[in-house]
Amino acid sequence: MEKPIIPIYTLREIIDWQNVQLVNPDIWAFDINSSNSRVVELNFPSKVICFGLFLVQRGEILINVDFQEIQLKKNDIVNLFPNNIIEFKDISKNARLKFILISIDYFSELNLEINSQEAFDILSNNYLKQVTLDNETMFSIIYHINSIQGLNNPENANSFNLEMLKLHFSLIMYSLANYTQTQSAKGEFKTSRKEDIAVKFVSLVGQYFRYHKDVQYYADTIFVTRTHLTRTIKDVFNKNPKQIIEEKLIAEIKIFLMKKEFSIAEVMREFGFDDQTAFSKFFKKHTGISPGFYRKAL
Repeated sequence: MEKPIIPIYTLREIIDWQNVQLVNPDIWAFDINSSNSRVVELNFPSKVICFGLFLVQRGEILINVDFQEIQLKKNDIVNLFPNNIIEFKDISKNARLKFILISIDYFSELNLEINSQEAFDILSNNYLKQVTLDNETMFSIIYHINSIQGLNNPENANSFNLEMLKLHFSLIMYSLANYTQTQSAKGEFKTSRKEDIAVKFVSLVGQYFRYHKDVQYYADTIFVTRTHLTRTIKDVFNKNPKQIIEEKLIAEIKIFLMKKEFSIAEVMREFGFDDQTAFSKFFKKHTGISPGFYRKAL
């Protein structure tokens, strides 16, 4: 079998490759500077199946995200999605980056008050890949990333490390959500028509995914054809609208299955399924296991 042109890695594979020991291997925060820049290989496009973000603390970076060239400087933050293709083109000698990567499952389990993936939707600011932070927000993010680095070191393990890791990452998301919402209200962010359609679609999915699983509903609500919506979402996310709706459903169903006070039948009804066989078939199609087995494995 031929190797893919763009190599694809899981977060665990990256951690193993770097020979890093962590309290929780589903979240990894680390620095890149002149002394350890070998962690990043230049001119090597690749894809890592996880969420992530990195902050430029100093220096300048030239990076391609999905083959779109972006020049980064101090205070710039970039969010990464599982389908992004990342290629570092140049890193200045004085550069210092703060990275944090988290697995898809870990992110879906955070149960943020701003529903699940909407935190990253806000961070991406209509899927602009680059946001420039003010100093106050930057210092807050750096503090929380440093705290995650310390808490995830096995030498500092204690009874509450796992809970504190989630707390600090959640606070990063809330800080970023607050900043981008504030800037959007001021009209600081400008978006293209394509980005505008993408964010409207994701916002609608976040509100109505329980009741409307059909792509046509969202196309009609945004006043575009289904074909145009599909093409636009494919351009932005490298996946189609149906995939995004179903991924949202699965992420939220998993959260509800973690709550033992809800029976599986109640979870099924909560997400608009009338037939338990259809619900189990849908869940198994996306996870490989039944809802009941998933709950038992928790």
